[in-house]
Amino acid sequence: MSLGKQIVEELKTLAQRGPAQATGYIVTPQGGTLTMIRESQRVVLELADHDRYSAALLALELRSPSPPLDEQDTHSYLHTRAADLVQRLSYLEEPLAVWELDSREGLAQLRSCPPQQEGDDIFFWEVTLRTSDDTDAVHLTRYHWAPGLAGAEKLIYPATFTLVGRLIDTLSAAE
Repeated sequence: MSLGKQIVEELKTLAQRGPAQATGYIVTPQGGTLTMIRESQRVVLELADHDRYSAALLALELRSPSPPLDEQDTHSYLHTRAADLVQRLSYLEEPLAVWELDSREGLAQLRSCPPQQEGDDIFFWEVTLRTSDDTDAVHLTRYHWAPGLAGAEKLIYPATFTLVGRLIDTLSAAE
């Protein structure tokens, strides 16, 4: 069973039987966090809420082992991984493009390009890939920005359990 399918099953348990029965679920002031560790991968879902079929997703993070890299290898690795993520996440509302790539920091940042615009409001996806000595972390969040806001704020994104599973499987396949 894929990691995404395991998360879907745990989300169903959360919806049907409650937080006390869901393995790895912690209630937080913002809603809850669902964490699942499988072999060498770790998924963390930050949820604002959930119902029987969907989750109000604030953020999704997948951590997995990374190969040992020097700075030159890191640049090539980040470039390749970022291009792969752009292609694999093409089903999101907007296409993604590399916004920043910093091999010294081990960082690739992707954003919606172009972002969704409704009047003065801007909505966009941000995918951050960080690689360190032994771990890759891919973080996916939907943001909203409008004039008068100090910065972009996390947007609660309604996602079916199936979409959450697909996102996780997409991120884990992009390794």
